[in-house]
Amino acid sequence: MTTRMQCAALLAASLFAGAAHAQVLGTITASNTTVKVGESVTITANIDVLNANYCGFVVGFGDGTFKDAVSDVSTPVPLVVTRSYDKPGTYHVTLGGKNVQNHPNCGGPERAVDITVTGAAVAAKPAALKASEVCAKGWKLSGKLNPKTGTFTCAAKAGTALPADKPVCSGDLSYFENVKKGQYGCKP
Repeated sequence: MTTRMQCAALLAASLFAGAAHAQVLGTITASNTTVKVGESVTITANIDVLNANYCGFVVGFGDGTFKDAVSDVSTPVPLVVTRSYDKPGTYHVTLGGKNVQNHPNCGGPERAVDITVTGAAVAAKPAALKASEVCAKGWKLSGKLNPKTGTFTCAAKAGTALPADKPVCSGDLSYFENVKKGQYGCKP
């Protein structure tokens, strides 16, 4: 019985000693806790290095996205990330331990900072045009659709009636049509 108790005491002591040499979650800070929609904010996640051990952690940005990271000899801490938010609201940004790349999770309680984002939401970008969807029925794409600028030309036999629904041209592009040549599209 004495041997079992000695083994148990030795095991407990080694576990406590291992915990004393581990890395633990430090602070998480934001360069500004109130920003406007689209404005950059720098988030800094610190790990308190108590020894040369390593550990894994995760930063949750409060918008459903996360960044896994590790603290070890080849990866310096703190982790510094620049973010911007496209909707107003309060974002609860967290720092927690997580097993990452075979690194055990950093110890200690979860840390957090709240970032308040003000202003109107950023307008959604229009969906990208697909070559197969650019031209109306009976018309074919002449050349190629330029995905960067959005320029395109649709062609059909000369005299073909132009489609009733005219395309909406993006940015600085303008709609054009030429019934005699059987063309329409968007160009600068």
